[in-house]
Amino acid sequence: MYEEEVEGCSKYKPTMRFAAIVVATVILMSEVSLAIFEYIHCRVDGNPLSAVFAAIFTFHSLFTTFYIIGAFRLVECLMVPWLTLQLIFLTTFAMFVVVWWIATLLSIFNLVQYYHTPSDQGLTNAEFFVLTGIVLTLVLFLCMKLSHILYKGFVSVRTQNMTRYRITESVQRTDSVLKPSYV
Repeated sequence: MYEEEVEGCSKYKPTMRFAAIVVATVILMSEVSLAIFEYIHCRVDGNPLSAVFAAIFTFHSLFTTFYIIGAFRLVECLMVPWLTLQLIFLTTFAMFVVVWWIATLLSIFNLVQYYHTPSDQGLTNAEFFVLTGIVLTLVLFLCMKLSHILYKGFVSVRTQNMTRYRITESVQRTDSVLKPSYV
């Protein structure tokens, strides 16, 4: 059974680790691009909100970089801060989607309206809220799936470390000078 655990770890788990590395790299490139875009937008327009978003994307990209380094070097403690940030983000985003659907329900009865100019002949109030709610829900499910892949990569690294630790521990026990004595 112990050999099966080692074989299963070496065949299946690195695939999840490499998938997590690829997903984290794509997320890192997106975060860096968004940080650069927001910084440029802040410099051109002088909007302080763009500077805040640039700082947030830069901060999050540092943790994504730590996650990638931890996945490459099999150091799980570098991966935990990113997973914590992702959990906070997903919880906040899920609450926003729930509030958006409540606002959508209220918009059907014209209790909530979005601002648009009188010359705008686009979507009605309810159509805007429903379509935006559908897009937000799809983005939430996509973020949840990507976070699940990244969590599985963390579990893969942890399993590999535990397997390596068990093998090292058993080898040290067999090579130990202190043997049990029978009295």
